[in-house]
Amino acid sequence: MSNGNEQMQTEFHNKANNAFFSVYHAFENAVSGVSRRRDEYKFQQLKKQYVLTLEQQLLTAAKDVLARYRNAKQVNEMDQMFSQF
Repeated sequence: MSNGNEQMQTEFHNKANNAFFSVYHAFENAVSGVSRRRDEYKFQQLKKQYVLTLEQQLLTAAKDVLARYRNAKQVNEMDQMFSQF
């Protein structure tokens, strides 16, 4: 793997890691008072909302990394890799 690919993967990984834990903690706080016995629908709605938020943040992170390295030779390869994630 080339150095450019490694840099792009590392940058994306760091952004994705930060996004995941930020969204996860927000989700935990949002559902902390939700009883799954009484309010399963509400729990599922919140879960769906936070999954969409995470997906959007990951997409934004991938686009940011690709834009930053747009002149790198491996940008097309990385675009495909990010799409698979």
